Amino acid sequence: MPILLPVLQPDCMSYPCREECCSAGCDVWPKERSALLHAGLAIDSDFSEPYEDDEGDRLYRTTVRGRGCVFLLETRGCRLHATGLKPEVCVLAPRDQAEADEMAGESMLPCRAEWAY
Repeated sequence: MPILLPVLQPDCMSYPCREECCSAGCDVWPKERSALLHAGLAIDSDFSEPYEDDEGDRLYRTTVRGRGCVFLLETRGCRLHATGLKPEVCVLAPRDQAEADEMAGESMLPCRAEWAY
């Protein structure tokens, strides 16, 4: 298994990205979905039906409304940021340079040019 090196990147709350990173929604583990529902931070319609990814994992996808993920605030940032229940993928992505390059190729990381490795 390859070693994943962290990618240094600008602070999402201060970089003028217009939240392209969040425009497509995100994948959520079943335990994350359950925690958000139980805490009253989400409702069933905030997520897709479950699906199986290429590795055979069962995931949900956050609903996209308006400018992006259903959890985006009207002003800026994610309404889950301070709750401790922000989905893992939102906290960790991109995990390495290859993933950053892939996301940038899909126009999801406009800040990519400013990162240092």
